[in-house]
Amino acid sequence: MELLCVLAAVAALFCGCTVLTLKCRVPASVAPLTALSLIVAVLTLAAMAGVLYPITWAVYALCLAGGVWVLATRKNHAGAAQKLFTPGSVLFWGMALAFTVYFFVRQPMATDFDELSLWATAVKITKVNNDLYATAELGTPWAATQNPGLPLLAYFFQFLGDYADWKIYVGYDILYFSVFAAVVGAIPREKWRVAVPMAAALWCVPFFFTNYNHTIYLTTTYMTSYGDVPAGLVFGGAVAAWLALRQTSAPKWAVLPILALSANLKANTFVLALVAAGLVAVDEWLFADDGDFKAGLLPRTGFSLACFAAPMAIYYLWNVRYVGWLVSRSASDSGVGETSAPLSAVVVNGIKILLGQSVEGFYAEREAQFRTAMADMGHQFWTSDGKLSMIGQGRNVVALIAIVFVVAILAAASRRLKARIAVIGVLSGVCFLGYNLMLALSYGFIFVPFQAEQLVDYNRYIYSYYIGWFILALACLSVALLPQITVEGGADGPTAVFAATRRQPRPVFELFVLALACGMLFRQSQLILPQLSVLGFADSEFTDRRAERAEAELVCSYLAPDDRVFYVGQGDNGEGWFSAVFDFYPILVDYSGTVTTDPDTGETKMIGGGGELGLPELQPSDGVKNTYYHGFTAEELDGIVRGNGCTVLYIQTLDDIFVQSYADLFTDKLAAAQSGETLLYRVTDAGFAPMQMEVSAP
Repeated sequence: MELLCVLAAVAALFCGCTVLTLKCRVPASVAPLTALSLIVAVLTLAAMAGVLYPITWAVYALCLAGGVWVLATRKNHAGAAQKLFTPGSVLFWGMALAFTVYFFVRQPMATDFDELSLWATAVKITKVNNDLYATAELGTPWAATQNPGLPLLAYFFQFLGDYADWKIYVGYDILYFSVFAAVVGAIPREKWRVAVPMAAALWCVPFFFTNYNHTIYLTTTYMTSYGDVPAGLVFGGAVAAWLALRQTSAPKWAVLPILALSANLKANTFVLALVAAGLVAVDEWLFADDGDFKAGLLPRTGFSLACFAAPMAIYYLWNVRYVGWLVSRSASDSGVGETSAPLSAVVVNGIKILLGQSVEGFYAEREAQFRTAMADMGHQFWTSDGKLSMIGQGRNVVALIAIVFVVAILAAASRRLKARIAVIGVLSGVCFLGYNLMLALSYGFIFVPFQAEQLVDYNRYIYSYYIGWFILALACLSVALLPQITVEGGADGPTAVFAATRRQPRPVFELFVLALACGMLFRQSQLILPQLSVLGFADSEFTDRRAERAEAELVCSYLAPDDRVFYVGQGDNGEGWFSAVFDFYPILVDYSGTVTTDPDTGETKMIGGGGELGLPELQPSDGVKNTYYHGFTAEELDGIVRGNGCTVLYIQTLDDIFVQSYADLFTDKLAAAQSGETLLYRVTDAGFAPMQMEVSAP
């Protein structure tokens, strides 16, 4: 049944794509990315207005109605099959259907820390509530303000049937494949010798730029709900779609929803959307379709501005207006308000530092951290210490991308196309420097000191750009390998004369695509074992998560919908707590700690979210328990449990420190928990009383 539900979503998407292709002249290879972008845009606006559920039904109905419309008017569409099934679209629909069935059979689960702390949890909350996760009541003290694009994309595929982790991966991988299709874009059937190796190279991209060591654990590429890879792919996919649209003289508006989607995936990759918008705008503005710069300058200028307006509109509506409201609401509800410096001030003061000017206050205090972050990022880029891809450090990645651009320029059959590719290559390189500056500013003035010292998650932030940059380079190469028609006008007395010249690229450049694909496949086979990848993972990879999910379902069966759970997981580093928050929902798991704000400095201190609970004097001297130790007296813990409104304590893991510290708070001195008779204690006036339950043997 769940498979049929997802296939229904794929069918609705197919119907929408047929309308875009046959009624709106959007190429079949670009239509999936445009359709997905339009769906996410509509669902984002609907969710912000509080009408997500009915509008999603309307989207499904509209897509299916479009399919009926196309079917009813099929006699008006000569050669419909040839238009709908191009190399790019066949690649997309084949992979979409294959992965839908494959993930239904294999049932992968969310396991990574950030999936449980945000990405997968956001999807589950959206599905359960049929509303934005950012507005949901949670046990966490902070406002969830991440952009809703990816959770709402997953919601479209989760909409029918029950929530399931694997449906997230289906939705996100379908987005991946839509980008791949856009890159293959305008390649016709007779160019299969280009389309096939290009598709192979595209398959490798998510692996190639995110893995750099021989796998000894499961690599979750194609099985993750993180936003870093999608952000990079859509960034490059927007430019790829644009190149395909221009090559086929298709409607240019089809790229605008993609640019909006690029701005709606992650807050810290909004700059990628601006880069994509800039590349599209410059290509449109500088290079007129007919070669006459002055002709149509005003419409071209208007469209170029629209390219920037699409992502800026999303940024303003969500990141400025909606997030501003969420943060103020969180602060008024005794949660966490604004926790970082304003972005505009960060940019201004960072540039002042680079120009050698003095800064004051907070920025003067962080100047050393900013400069250190820049130096460390440079070290990561130039030296082998910064290995983050299958070909090593950043300089090697940039060299590979530069080679692809150079080959594309050499392969292009017309001077005009050579110039277009050269401009895109140079500008994307300049933007790469700007993106690095943005990362340095973030580490210097937004992240906490230890994150800057360790360049925490630097690889995830930087490979978003590398992935998008490589994708758009491949798109340039894809277009360069197609014939180009140039039209030259003249006069023969009173008669205008136009001469059309068809220029063919040299076949030798097609061998470069084959060599690139073979090289990437070979390198991937060296580092990624099939049994530790999406194509051959063992069921045992998810044994622990299945056990945690089963225990959560057992515990929840003994709880009321309005219970609030206090989490006790001794020795936890926070991951167990996030897992419980995810698995228990819609039953709320409390932050299980305290949130205090200094009235003088405004600094917020949060103690909780898993960790080791015990008396202050019992804190271990080292290890995980020391690192995540929360020292409370018995009276303080009792006050926290009751003050937070918790009705139940969930004893996930018990140890001697907890028993010695807090046994007197429990009516049975924790005897039932120690003997394995229960995992739950009810909060009563007399103390924490054990709840009767059947606990399966571990």
